Amino acid sequence: MPDVASHRPSRWVVARVAGAALAGATSAVVAFIALPAALFVLIVGISLPPLDRKQKWWMWVAVAVGAIGASIGSVRFVVGIAAHGIVSAGQGKTSRYAVSHLREVLFAEDGMRKTARLDHDGDGIGSAALLGELTGQSPLRGRDLLDPAVLSPRWRPVIDTPIGPAARVGGYLFIVCLPTTDGGWTAKPDTAIDEERAERRFVAYAWPDRDTRGVHDAFFIDQHERILTSTNHDGKEPKYASANFPPPCAAAVAESETASEWSVWREKKPRTTLPGAE
Repeated sequence: MPDVASHRPSRWVVARVAGAALAGATSAVVAFIALPAALFVLIVGISLPPLDRKQKWWMWVAVAVGAIGASIGSVRFVVGIAAHGIVSAGQGKTSRYAVSHLREVLFAEDGMRKTARLDHDGDGIGSAALLGELTGQSPLRGRDLLDPAVLSPRWRPVIDTPIGPAARVGGYLFIVCLPTTDGGWTAKPDTAIDEERAERRFVAYAWPDRDTRGVHDAFFIDQHERILTSTNHDGKEPKYASANFPPPCAAAVAESETASEWSVWREKKPRTTLPGAE
């Protein structure tokens, strides 16, 4: 007759089983420990020593409780924490693209300044242009179409907004604003531009299109490559979103009431000189 006492689990085995049950049950609530808890429960389950029926029953129940808890926690981790991380990574990638596209506008405006295609006073320093002018969609102010265009056709501003026409590129809407003769800013081609100020000033914005899921940040750039970002929250919804709600041209300009909502993007320092205007 087998010695039942010899099949009694040691205190160490009992402690491991109890720990597995506790770890699994806890991970159902604290999801980030679910994966190591599941591994621990598995190791405990496959390493149980030979036991009599009564002892085996309660130990396997304890292991099963741990396994169920770890399974629940693992699902919560994947759906909640891991999925959120994947979405955040995607949002970060979309935001980097928005900044990269704003730099395309910056380089195009640098070219306008250096080539002086819009040189109202003949000093060899060109004025900045609106998006439609940069893409060759509309004539340069008082001149012919820009040929060749300095921005590709995908930049053509075909989206009407309250502040002027915008372009849709990569899930964001983009617009360029120039200084006006009355001291303000405009993105509308039929508004009088202050050509002298436009030689050394322009601002551009990128804000989320309505079809961009989970992306809220808005971005700003100026002639010195000063890049700013806004978390762009107005309660639960983005403040600037879709063609209906663009940022005002002066939204991030120092003198505006909303300038405090914008901060430097990734500690990016502006450049100290302007190409073509030294």
